[in-house]
Order: sequence, then C-alpha cells, then structure tokens
Amino acid sequence: MAPINTLTRKAMTKPLLMVNESMRNADMYYATRFLAADPFIYLCFPHDRKEMLIVSQMEYERARKESIVKEIRSSLDYGYDLKMEELISKILQEEGITTIEVPGYFPLYTAEELRKRGIEVVPVEDVIMTREREIKSEQELSYMRKAQRACERVMALALTILKRSTINGDFLRDKGEILTSERVKGYIEHALIDAGCTFDGGAPIVACGKRAADPHFSGSGPLLVNEPIIIDIFPRLMVERYCADMTRTMVKGEPAKEVQEMYKAVLEAQNAALALVKEGVACKDVHNRVCDIFEEKGYETIRKGGKKGFLHSTGHGVGLNVHENPKVGENEYVLRAGNVITIEPGLYDPEVGGVRLEDVVLVLKTGCENLTTFGKQLEI
Repeated sequence: MAPINTLTRKAMTKPLLMVNESMRNADMYYATRFLAADPFIYLCFPHDRKEMLIVSQMEYERARKESIVKEIRSSLDYGYDLKMEELISKILQEEGITTIEVPGYFPLYTAEELRKRGIEVVPVEDVIMTREREIKSEQELSYMRKAQRACERVMALALTILKRSTINGDFLRDKGEILTSERVKGYIEHALIDAGCTFDGGAPIVACGKRAADPHFSGSGPLLVNEPIIIDIFPRLMVERYCADMTRTMVKGEPAKEVQEMYKAVLEAQNAALALVKEGVACKDVHNRVCDIFEEKGYETIRKGGKKGFLHSTGHGVGLNVHENPKVGENEYVLRAGNVITIEPGLYDPEVGGVRLEDVVLVLKTGCENLTTFGKQLEI
C-alpha cells in the first residue's frame, strides 16, 4: 500500500520509539502500514527524516514488501532470542541514542528496564501519528466511504428483518420463532463479513426496551413490540482497516408518547449540531448546543450532572479506530477541515428506554459533508 500521509515530524525534538503490534494499535499501523499481531519496533528520527522498523526474522521479508518504511531490519541481526529491552538497548546504542520519546501507552516495564541501562525515556501525551490521524487524506476518505456504504447495507438488512417480523403478543417473531437481539446481531455479523468487514470494535448493538437506556448495552433476549430498538453498527474494513459508525432507533408497532418525544428531541438536537459543524468551530460549542436543546425540553444532561437523559459526549472521531480524536464534547479542540466525526446525541430513561441517532460527517471549511445517507424513521 502506498503512503497515505507523510509524517512531518515538525513537532518532534527527540527520536520516537514505539513498541507494539499493529492489529489494534492504530498509530503503529498508520506509521508503518505493516499489519502484524506480534509487537515490533518502530524508530523515527526527527532531524534526518529517517524511519526504521525492526521485526522478527519471520516477519522480515513480509515487512520489506508491505511496509511504507524503507529501512527494515531483522531482530536476528542483533542476536538470537534477546529480550525486548535488550534488543532495544542494542539498537539505540548502535544509533548513538541516549534519549527517546515514547507514547503514553508505552510498556512501563520496558521503560524502566531501558532507564536502568542509561536511556532517558520521555513519555509524550500525543505522538505525531495520533495528531496526524485527525485529518483524513482523500485516500482515507475513500476507504471510510466504502466502510460506511457497507455499514448502511447491513443496517438495511437489519431493518428488513424487523419490518418483515410479525407481532405475537409482546414479542416480534420471524420465520416462526421469537426474534431476539442475538439473532439480529448474528444476521448483522454475517453480513459484515460478506461485505469485507470485521467487527473487532465489539459486537454490534441491538438493544430493546428499558435496557436500551444503557448506552453501550449490546442487547439480549426477545425484541418487543412497541418498544424502542437501538441498532448501532461500527464495522472495520478487513483490508483497508478504516471504520464506519451509525446508529438508528426504531419501533415495531406504536411507540409510547415519551419515546416519540425523545426521538423528536434527539433528531432536532442532531440537526442543530450538524448545522454548526465546520472548520473553526470548537467541539464544546457543538456539544453545548445539543445540551441546550435537551435542557430546554426538560431533559437532564451530563454537563449538569444528570443521571439520565443525555449521558455522553455528542460525538467522536472515526478512522483507523472507531473511537479516536477529536472528541466532540466539553473540550477546546477546534474542528479542522478533514476531521471525520460522529454526531450522535441520545436520550436515555431507565423507565422508558433509549433513543440515539448517529451520523458520520466530514468537516469542511464552510460546513460538513454527511457521509451517512441512510434514512431516519422511528416507526417501522
């Protein structure tokens, strides 16, 4: 794969060391475009624009073919069966490095062992890769659009299953059996695999009834008539590794008045937030606009310590991770063109259930492009 972003390293003053796998560590994958389940070493030198990967001999040839880093070394070059801290010490000694910067998630034990060997280890809050990942390139956007289209096809399947279900007492039935959250999630997961996606961010959410008031409850048991059903799907492309995210709330039957009012309020808050999103707007302003609308309608919010109502931030960044920077909440981050964020207000009441709507949008200089095209409909 060709490079997507070029690391500028302008903010770096010392060599950067990362030791991790890249299946789940997005910074490692972003910097190297090398996908590996076992930890490997990445070194970046800010002054001579040099990068280096050190991998096991088993991974050496694959790294040479797949990584965007030009200099690939085998750990075997430094000795056989070395402990990680011994290997790193040899590498740094050979390169004449006595001080390194590391990300905040750098292994504590490894850091302490390096310090014992005379290496100054300086943790930094955000490594350059984390910051650069906030702005998406055209190539990254094409991957995210592909992920979002797959997400919407799978959401359409879930909606079809709910629409074709029949009502039997308090429960929905499909093909003669009670329709459960687990069954719908099974349909979703199989469809995601068929669409070239994985769901390693966690199982999709199909939460019904009062338990839907728990925002991240995955859902279990029978799906109920006249009760809100929250479906939240967040796939990752298996090959390209980029994510999408979308939530819809629907009711099979007749929603209670409280649910209708919650849905109307959430939709109004989402539209108001979307209207604010553009380059130069602070995340806190978007979030506070959502809180204002909910509070005006008599709902509790997290900014006033509410234990129900609006319980989370307005959104989050999406990219190589389904949750990444920037967080669209009470913070000073100013949106930049190229940010991809969710706008997902929700209301939750343990006596009623939950309502959440989530779209993914691209921040532009004069507004935003909604990458989500799937419709919104409470009653099905």
